[in-house]
Amino acid sequence: MRRKRPVVNADGTTRLDTYMREWGVMSSAFARRSGISRPHLLRLRKGDAEPSRRVMVALTETATLMRESPVYMVELFELSPSDETVYLALLEKRKAP
Repeated sequence: MRRKRPVVNADGTTRLDTYMREWGVMSSAFARRSGISRPHLLRLRKGDAEPSRRVMVALTETATLMRESPVYMVELFELSPSDETVYLALLEKRKAP
C-alpha cells in the first residue's frame, strides 16, 4: 500500500518544494551542501519520501546558511504534533536569555 503524500499546499505541493521554488534554490547545491543525495531530495520535494529528523535538521541548517538568515523547520516541513511541540520548545529555549 502506498502511503499518503505529505501534501500541505492547496496545489498539492510540499512545503519543501514551495520553499525551493520561491527562493530559487538549486537542487544540486542544496543536496550537496546538506549532505544528502539529489535523488533523495527530489523524492522529499515531491512528497514521495518522508524525511528523517536528521535530514530535516540538515536541510533547515543548510537553508539558513544559504539564505544567511534564519529558516525554520516548519517552513520546509509539516511536522507531526509531537515533533512540532518539541521543535517549538527548542525555539523558545533559544530565545531565552
